[in-house]
Amino acid sequence: MDKLRIGIIGCGGIFRNLHAPYYQEPARHGDIVAIADINEVAATEQAERFGADAYTDYRALLDRNDIDAVDVCVHPRPHRDITLAAAAAGKHILMEKPMCCNVAEGDEMVAAAANADVLLMVAYMMRFDPGHQKLKALLDDSTLGTLQMAYSTQVGWFSPERHPWLFVKEESGGMLVEQAIHHLDIWLWLYGPAVSVYGVTSHVPLGGTYPAPEAAVENNAILTVQFKNGGVGMMMKSWAAEIGHGGNGLVTSKGSATLIRHGLRWKTHDMPSAEEFTAPVPNDDTYRNMPAAQREQRYWSIAAKGASIHHWLRCIAGEEEPTTHGRIGRDGIELAEATYRSSEMGAPIALPL
Repeated sequence: MDKLRIGIIGCGGIFRNLHAPYYQEPARHGDIVAIADINEVAATEQAERFGADAYTDYRALLDRNDIDAVDVCVHPRPHRDITLAAAAAGKHILMEKPMCCNVAEGDEMVAAAANADVLLMVAYMMRFDPGHQKLKALLDDSTLGTLQMAYSTQVGWFSPERHPWLFVKEESGGMLVEQAIHHLDIWLWLYGPAVSVYGVTSHVPLGGTYPAPEAAVENNAILTVQFKNGGVGMMMKSWAAEIGHGGNGLVTSKGSATLIRHGLRWKTHDMPSAEEFTAPVPNDDTYRNMPAAQREQRYWSIAAKGASIHHWLRCIAGEEEPTTHGRIGRDGIELAEATYRSSEMGAPIALPL
């Protein structure tokens, strides 16, 4: 396929560390022709890196007729407005997670893309991680049987000093929307739609650079999800734990599995011992645009994000069917929003909302 012409909206850390490497790959399906960022210095610096034009207003970028699609890497608050403007301009859209801050925004975005006949997708990288893909395969071919229980623990410390907008509801949508959305999406992908959720959220006022409690998002959450296909998932998430813990896995009718770094460890009841799969860093020409030590350490994170971008571009070209389209992005947000409602009401919430 011919390379599509791409406009980048937002060139902060997410773009520089995870998106930019893909656009330096010889096998890429898109070339960056313009970059917009409210920080003029950053926009100019990154534009020079790719031989592109720099803008401080994304609307000026959208006015260009030679841009086929936009890759959006800004924080969540502007996602809805950018999507509506990009759709009106006839541009295909890749949106960094989370797709939006709430379900109402998600519905508007999906409708705008559909009405403009452009493709809206979300850059969900974890679906392309080798460990999650291995688990998906073992579930799809019934090796592990049916889900009984899933667990996800993401308990740690996150200071607002580097990214203060994360802790403001209007800017990020909340902790579950902004960060736990990765695992909520993975659950819906692996285990199917949810029929109910019961959740409890809270905020610990930690002072310092934290916003005042009345303005801040939750920094603790526990939720229990009932899946339509059977089985229950429990997730614990915290930004307030200086002593942290993490882990993701499941128990099934035929065995159990736990995710490890870019891999999976599993055992069925009829196996004499557990098996373990870890994806090696390939000794090929991919992502050689970074130092060797960095490539060895970060290869699969960068490759997974690159795969999500590559998938989007191939879908625009009609070469693949979208697996992370806007409706999927909206459904993860719905699960987070239902958890917030459950916490407010003190009762389970049925899905869909």
